[in-house]
Amino acid sequence: MRTLALCLSLLVTSQASQAVTIDQQRTQFLASHKLIKMGTLTTLDQQKGVLADYPLYPYLEFELLQKQLSKANQGQIAAFTKQYSDTPLAYRLNRAWLSHLFKNKRWKDYKTAYAQKPVYNDLYNCRLQVARLNSGEKNVALKAAKKLWLVGHSQKDDCNPLFDAWKKTGQPTSDMASTRFWMAVGKGNVTLARYIARSVTNPVQKKQIELFWKVRQAPPLADTLTSKQLSGEARAVTFQYAYKSWSRKDRVAATNSWLKQRKTLAKTEQSYVDKLNRTLALRLAANFDAKAEPLIQKLDPFFKIEEVTEWRIRVALSKQDWKSVNRYILQLPDAKQKSDRWLYWNTIANRQLSLKAPLKQPLSTLSQERSFYGFLAAELNNQPFALNKQTIPLQKPALATLEAIPGLIRARELFLLNRIVDANREWRRVEKNLTKDQKLMAGYLALSWGWHNRAINAAISTREWDELMIRFPAPHKKLFEQNAELRKIDLTWPLAIARQESAFLKNARSHAGARGLMQLMPGTAKLTAKKHKISYKRQSQLNQPQVNIALGTAYLGEMYNLFGNNKAYATAAYNAGPHRVKKWLSDRGHLPLDIWIETIPFKETRRYVQNVLAFRVIYDRMSGRSGSLLSEHEEKLLALNAKAEKPKSL
Repeated sequence: MRTLALCLSLLVTSQASQAVTIDQQRTQFLASHKLIKMGTLTTLDQQKGVLADYPLYPYLEFELLQKQLSKANQGQIAAFTKQYSDTPLAYRLNRAWLSHLFKNKRWKDYKTAYAQKPVYNDLYNCRLQVARLNSGEKNVALKAAKKLWLVGHSQKDDCNPLFDAWKKTGQPTSDMASTRFWMAVGKGNVTLARYIARSVTNPVQKKQIELFWKVRQAPPLADTLTSKQLSGEARAVTFQYAYKSWSRKDRVAATNSWLKQRKTLAKTEQSYVDKLNRTLALRLAANFDAKAEPLIQKLDPFFKIEEVTEWRIRVALSKQDWKSVNRYILQLPDAKQKSDRWLYWNTIANRQLSLKAPLKQPLSTLSQERSFYGFLAAELNNQPFALNKQTIPLQKPALATLEAIPGLIRARELFLLNRIVDANREWRRVEKNLTKDQKLMAGYLALSWGWHNRAINAAISTREWDELMIRFPAPHKKLFEQNAELRKIDLTWPLAIARQESAFLKNARSHAGARGLMQLMPGTAKLTAKKHKISYKRQSQLNQPQVNIALGTAYLGEMYNLFGNNKAYATAAYNAGPHRVKKWLSDRGHLPLDIWIETIPFKETRRYVQNVLAFRVIYDRMSGRSGSLLSEHEEKLLALNAKAEKPKSL
């Protein structure tokens, strides 16, 4: 520790007398930051000569103030938040300061700090009321307690002192507790509901709650509930909970019961009726239940639920019931009917119903679109793929103006130091004040830095879908192609997977724990490395493009071989897992390939497969290759070409 501090001191002394490069400033910033974290660096006086004009100098001040909150005062905090009000640091320090004051029971100081810079959420509001409770404003605090308590979720423990004091005044009433019980159940917070039930003393309300617990244990009891037993929101919430649970085990029985009971709900509970109609209809359709259609017709007789109508089309597709396909497409809103997806299926249905139905012209029109179905139409019609590419004229003065914005300067530095969370905070703070054209131009700026996912997001946020340069960058292109060649798969396939999975953020991490460019689960990575003799020792290596691409491409190749060299099946397996794809093939593998893709039960996986296949075409065309959406073998499996055979058991 002393050695590092001494080296830093010598570095500062030697650099103070000569021009300092940005690389030297970065080195010193990282060293200073490390010393602050270790508690060794307690003042920034020595660093100012070298780092005062460094864009990230405020981050050192922030870290130092956070470390020394016990010695800080309101004046210092206010001065920092005022000086750096254009950074995310001001808000973060204010929250840290308020938390410090509360933890140390500095009630008057907390009220003063909150009044100067309020934080509008329940936690900091609770803390404010506790501060008031302990500093002579008890009545004000207790008045605020009811609103904070009467919610359908648990509040943080810091609220407990306020609620304890409030309860000593005889609160909550049974009516309040009953209201909160049903709020909690409605949000699925059953543990909280059980706790709240202790405060319900009214015999009628207690009986209703007891009835809910019985129905929860045996959902089919919902079929026997009368309006005298449960009414109003209590009845609606009980039905919502019971039928969702029941339909997981027996969709048909649950739906038939609901169709009988929904008539007993008042008009004031229509939102619950709509939600359950939608939930049950989607569960019936997405599971391709044999009795789905007549029940869905009763759940949504006037085609009010757009998502349900789309699923009715998919059910009809799974039966290759082309009349129903066309009939249901006509029930969609006009804008949906004109979407690539349903224009394609309307065209295919017309041809299946009559060989005289026009085909070439509808496919030709659709093939002008840059989408999965547009590319599919082009391939079927032997037409070139339409990229409809455009590029914004890059104006140097406008770019220079953006580059000079302090927040973007800091964002770039943070990105280069791999502090992505902080970099995104800075970027978003600037972006919200930019015009649409500036946002798009900023995307090109991010692209020039190598910040690919930020560039992609700029095109998405401005809805400039034709700006392919920033929507489809190709970092590590040679690495992707080398590994694709090694695994004997299409060159742009793993690149398209990475574009869909992570938008090329090398240290991306999903909620499930998938990591890196191609979003590999650590367990999958370990097995793949062992099988293919790829050097892999620790999870952190998944953030290294070379390792991640090697493992991801090898695993993709495995899926390709496992599913009979079919890219659609293999892509679905990469996203949803091979076990699910095997089940879907077992259930509906006899269907034509385009129908199979459209009827994938998971919305995420369906979109994933269609995007990846389309992205392959875009990357091929942008590389100067002709490309193809499907292989010759895969194309033969389409509904228009031939009846597909059920795949061999896997």
